[in-house]
Amino acid sequence: MTENINQSPIEIPPQFWGVRYNGAHFPGARGVRGVEGGANCQQYAYSILRHFGFELPDFRSSDLWDDTVYTAVSQEMKLFDLVLLNGEPRSFGAHVGLSLGQRLVLHLSKRIGFPAIETLEQMQDRHEHRFLIGFKTVLMRQEQR
Repeated sequence: MTENINQSPIEIPPQFWGVRYNGAHFPGARGVRGVEGGANCQQYAYSILRHFGFELPDFRSSDLWDDTVYTAVSQEMKLFDLVLLNGEPRSFGAHVGLSLGQRLVLHLSKRIGFPAIETLEQMQDRHEHRFLIGFKTVLMRQEQR
């Protein structure tokens, strides 16, 4: 069962509560800025990270997984890590969520349509998220410049 976004262990700003899934609003899509008009999973997670001062380019899933400049693979799921899951064991087309700690993932999926908080295990119980690709830690924050 998905948890209400208000039950997050970190404070999620109100502008992220009402975002609806929009597959056409992916990172790098023409005219897309933040979550205005909806977002896909990546755009949603990146927008929240940027709100908290993290910096990363508009990566698609496989580019995010391959990146070693802005992100690093993490062996365990930590607060603010990006979580990649897929229906097959590859990063291309992977679903991206944001770790809230305590094995909770905040994500925006086509199936649910609005932001949801679920445990990693709940997500992996669904066919389209059964493979854990891994966790990525964003390395750069604005104050590090």
